[in-house]
Amino acid sequence: MKKILTLSLISAITLIISAGCSSKSTAMGAHIGEYDESTVKTAIYIGDTKTEKAISAIKKAAKKTGWRVTEFKSDSVIVEKVVDDETISRTIKVHNKHISGDHAASRSEFYELREAIVEVLQEKKEDSH
Repeated sequence: MKKILTLSLISAITLIISAGCSSKSTAMGAHIGEYDESTVKTAIYIGDTKTEKAISAIKKAAKKTGWRVTEFKSDSVIVEKVVDDETISRTIKVHNKHISGDHAASRSEFYELREAIVEVLQEKKEDSH
């Protein structure tokens, strides 16, 4: 009986440890719902939004925040803005379930653009209901 109890305890502890080590966090970043390990923390989750609608939202948000937009590929745009006599730019790409930039944003202007994109996407989502 003591042997069965010991084996049960060991099995339960092993199960708890393995479950804890293999779980994934879903709160990786703001507005992220579904992701894989390659999704950056600043990505914007768009769900099943079509690429054309996501690009349209990026363009609208960029215009609202003073960015110039150049279409780069069917799923990407380049945004540019002059700040303190320096031109800053970023490539923004629409992936299967999210939008992300080509590198981590270090300037407040990139964060402002990101927030504007989120707002436009939320407006579009509310308009479709």
